[in-house]
Amino acid sequence: MKIFFSIFYLILSFNLCLAQSNLSQLEFLIGTWQVEGKQNFESWKKENDTVFIGLGYKIKDSISTVTETLKLQVVKDNIVYTATVPNQNDGEAVPFTLNTSRHDLFSFENPDHDFPKKIQYQLTSEGKIMVNVLGENDKGFSFYFIKPKY
Repeated sequence: MKIFFSIFYLILSFNLCLAQSNLSQLEFLIGTWQVEGKQNFESWKKENDTVFIGLGYKIKDSISTVTETLKLQVVKDNIVYTATVPNQNDGEAVPFTLNTSRHDLFSFENPDHDFPKKIQYQLTSEGKIMVNVLGENDKGFSFYFIKPKY
């Protein structure tokens, strides 16, 4: 019985470490990203090893307007992407759990949400990310983020 509990504890510890290391795989998001051809941005900073904070905003006529606040965090053994959009969902944050993770594609999903049900980040090349925002039957829209060169 001791061996069973020892193995169980090791597997549990390994899964927690794996979740944290998966969050480190998302470090490519850190920094500011611009929607290709638009004045819309997403900026991420690493708060600590288990939490990244993000902010979506747009600039029009030199005025910056926040479009969403974001958070990536390790919750138990899952990575959760949380989005809060002003004037939507009664101001409540909407969680999306990482469901698919490859070295270049991260799919955050919440099948109970009306739209979107999936938010996917795919690193297509150094300095370029494709984002898919998908609803029922994977219908939605896509756009590219690029790293602005200042």
